[in-house]
Amino acid sequence: MGNIKISLAGDLGSGKSTVGRILSEKLGAEVYSTGTIQRAIAAEMGMTTLELNKYSETHPEIDDKIDDGLRALNQKAADVIIDSRMAWHFVPDSFAVYMAADPAVSAARIMNAGRESEPFSNLEEAIRSIAARRQSEMQRYFQLYGVNIKDLENYDYVIDTSYIPPETVAEHILAHFEKYGKSEPFARYELSARRLLPCLNGEGGPAFFEKGGAYFIAAGEEKIAAALCAGEPLVACVRADNVPDGAEKGCTAEKIAAWNKRTGAGAELPAAGQC
Repeated sequence: MGNIKISLAGDLGSGKSTVGRILSEKLGAEVYSTGTIQRAIAAEMGMTTLELNKYSETHPEIDDKIDDGLRALNQKAADVIIDSRMAWHFVPDSFAVYMAADPAVSAARIMNAGRESEPFSNLEEAIRSIAARRQSEMQRYFQLYGVNIKDLENYDYVIDTSYIPPETVAEHILAHFEKYGKSEPFARYELSARRLLPCLNGEGGPAFFEKGGAYFIAAGEEKIAAALCAGEPLVACVRADNVPDGAEKGCTAEKIAAWNKRTGAGAELPAAGQC
């Protein structure tokens, strides 16, 4: 395998910067972070990151400034960890990782970081602002490049970071990257069992589908329940195909309550506007 190139995309507050630093130290690779660049631009312009995202919707020169650096990385002969929501697109030879996180967990992490460009007075405000920023980014990237940054099919590996420490996230990414380099099979999706919501109960191993930022069980409910009861933080899943439209409506409050009583998951649907 040639130069090491791992790109980290994902939900806001999923721990990309921290995990990127850990991977950098373990692999002796440099870090390229568009988030750091974006926050610096926001600070220079006296804006919050959400305000800069809104501004960027009508001022493409902001994205051009960031994306030119990403494009150059595709040809760069160096070991690099790329913390960027668009690296999978601009650096297609990178091992593309998506880091998912529960909205409330993400908001708490961002608040605790105390960044000047991301000031929030309480958790609810942080959740709303982060959701608005995410929506702004999705809209802008679709308009600019015709891509959906939330489409999990864009990525080689998806890991839920909600309830595991960044060191564990880095270990899983490295293990999968090694298999990827050797063309060995690996679990493409590792999700938190606590976030998988009861819905369908098809046959086979754990399978899920995503809707509105929530992850629903499509198959393998018994295995997921066993993982929860055993305290396993992650479950290897496959993405379900041919899920009927509106299937998520089968995940009722009663079904979630029964699931939580059975497994102790504490699962709940994300509130409107969280995703």
